[in-house]
Amino acid sequence: MNIQPVFDLAQICHLKGIKQAVISPGSRNAALTIAFARHPEIECFSVPDERSAAFIALGISLKTNLPTVLVCTSGSAALNYNPAVSEAYFNQVPLLILSADRPPEWIAQRDGQTIYQEQLFGRHVKQSFVYPSLEENEKGIKHGHEIINEAINTCLDAEMGPVHINLPFREPFYPTSEQSLVFSKQLPVIESEKPIAKNWQLELNKISNFDRVLILVGQTKRNDKLLGLLSLLSKENNIPVVADIISNVHEVEGVVSSQDVFLKNSKNNDLQPDLLITLGMSVISKNLKLFLRKYKPKTHWHVRKETQAPDTYLSLSNHFAVGEIEFLQELKKLHSNKIIQSDFQSFWQQINIKTNQHIEQFSSDEFSDFNCYKKVLRAIPSGSDLHLANSMAVRYSNVIGLNKDKDVEVYGNRGTSGIDGSNSTAVGTALMTNRSTFLLTGDMAFLYDRNAFWHNHLPEHLNIVIFNNHGGGIFRMIDGPSSQPELEEYFETRQIRDASHVAKEFDFEYYPCTTSAELDQSLSHLVKTGKRKIFEIFTNAEESKTAYKQLFKTLMID
Repeated sequence: MNIQPVFDLAQICHLKGIKQAVISPGSRNAALTIAFARHPEIECFSVPDERSAAFIALGISLKTNLPTVLVCTSGSAALNYNPAVSEAYFNQVPLLILSADRPPEWIAQRDGQTIYQEQLFGRHVKQSFVYPSLEENEKGIKHGHEIINEAINTCLDAEMGPVHINLPFREPFYPTSEQSLVFSKQLPVIESEKPIAKNWQLELNKISNFDRVLILVGQTKRNDKLLGLLSLLSKENNIPVVADIISNVHEVEGVVSSQDVFLKNSKNNDLQPDLLITLGMSVISKNLKLFLRKYKPKTHWHVRKETQAPDTYLSLSNHFAVGEIEFLQELKKLHSNKIIQSDFQSFWQQINIKTNQHIEQFSSDEFSDFNCYKKVLRAIPSGSDLHLANSMAVRYSNVIGLNKDKDVEVYGNRGTSGIDGSNSTAVGTALMTNRSTFLLTGDMAFLYDRNAFWHNHLPEHLNIVIFNNHGGGIFRMIDGPSSQPELEEYFETRQIRDASHVAKEFDFEYYPCTTSAELDQSLSHLVKTGKRKIFEIFTNAEESKTAYKQLFKTLMID
């Protein structure tokens, strides 16, 4: 087998800006492993568990906005990438998956470590490629160069996402000491063609037809320009800005953030927009989605560079496939209905202020999840990264919110919203930053992803806060499963484990908390740097359910 084309592949990745690779061990992928490990400009991480490896790569790409390379051997190895690949697809995160494979004539011949690997990820990747034969063939080598260029371009074009290349390898897999393998600087770098933007400004001129404009921000990355523009539109144009915690716009002037509380069973059509402008991706708040589907806007504009816009609120009228910054700059110039718009903004902001006051003042008598989440969120220091695991962690955090003056960037795997991979994703982003990284998670999500720490790259600035109510507490919150006799065993899946052994095994400082006094004492260690830490807060699921429901019941709005 000619190994030089594999070194070419790694070099083209470098020439096109890729800086990191996550590699899982194997023999069939030996040439790929050696090429990336020997490349002086590509940082490699060795992670044995492919499922964790893929989520760690996801976290790296979330931080760098570049494709991270994933390398694995043949057989079932790549199947373990599936959860992270689907998350990357729906959350628009670039990954470049390189799976080693047997030659095609040995597929389905009962040869070892062999499955059908072509098109392995189906519709959950933007595109799949099969690398040409790695034999001495000029045409095949040239085609391989074209494939790797196209794959990386596809990762980054329009909405970003994962791309898969399957590479059949014949023995021998390992270079000999006599072979001269080089990273050539003369390899082709092919840029993607940029689509021509439509004249969307003409459609934007219709903004003068609307008196009740609402901007809703879905999941986005923190962006100072976006924060500034949204603050100006809120303050000077009187346009209400509504956002979840994962929108990363909690610093916006006058942002509405408690909608999941005050819109529960709301019949207040004073809040109904006639123009809804959505930015970003998914929204956590179920009550907001239900409200906007019931009290539909006359017109819904979605703004994002992607090929297809989702119709989340069943009212989509137009898709502006442009950057949010560019769109908002034009909107700021054209929007002029400030007086009428002021009353509409006041409806949203006043109810939000009252609700936020209620959330801050509300406290249950018990040592409940709500009380503990509020204390932890208020203790997260500015200048940090915050990961929110799915299920109740992201929901409690969204209801409570972050203080406006905190520079905290929020992450969450909301593409598919599964509990798998939260630990690993947090590890991935932490590897790319010196900022303190905090993960808020439940016991089920934490224990599910224990292999996130089974490698030699664990950063010391990783802090994990586990809310352990011994099961999937979210099922107590839902009317259906909570009333069934199978609740504890089959839905909540009650468990009695804790994280003390995991902390010892992977060298975390460990702080268990069973009372408010213990939590207050432990939180003093939360902001200390120098050693990775696990804080485990033990609460009662039934008491936490009662307290959470009481928060909604006791909200009084005129």
